Amino acid sequence: MGEVQDVRDAKRSFVAPAIKSFEHYDFSRAKICCSLRWLVSKAYGTDSIPAELKDPFYTDQYEQEHLKPPLASLLLSADLYCRGGSLILKSDAAKPLLGHDAVIQALAQRGLYITDQERLVTERDLRKRPLQMVRNIIFIPCFFQSSGIKI
Repeated sequence: MGEVQDVRDAKRSFVAPAIKSFEHYDFSRAKICCSLRWLVSKAYGTDSIPAELKDPFYTDQYEQEHLKPPLASLLLSADLYCRGGSLILKSDAAKPLLGHDAVIQALAQRGLYITDQERLVTERDLRKRPLQMVRNIIFIPCFFQSSGIKI
């Protein structure tokens, strides 16, 4: 009566995402979405991601996409970078990363510098409201490089 008889059949089913044509694909949104999902999964573990952080964007009543406020708050406060950075950079437990400056310094010690158009990104840039996604997203490729992922 509509129930799955075999557990193996249930594991094979999944929902395929909608595929957009090349002309309608938003590459910058896709990069931001994938980068944020990767960082959230590193910070919380793939099995422990809070529900409100699983998808970085929401759509408002005017069909405009926005970054979810809890995720924006985590980026502005550096909490997400500190959690993820401590694991990715294997920061010493006695000296946990606290704040944007600590993450910037930890990356610099590995020879990775966060720059935007040849200018070093500072904690002030990262705490600026409204959130400047371009400057915040620059962190993530540095984390990729430090964890051995080729970009």
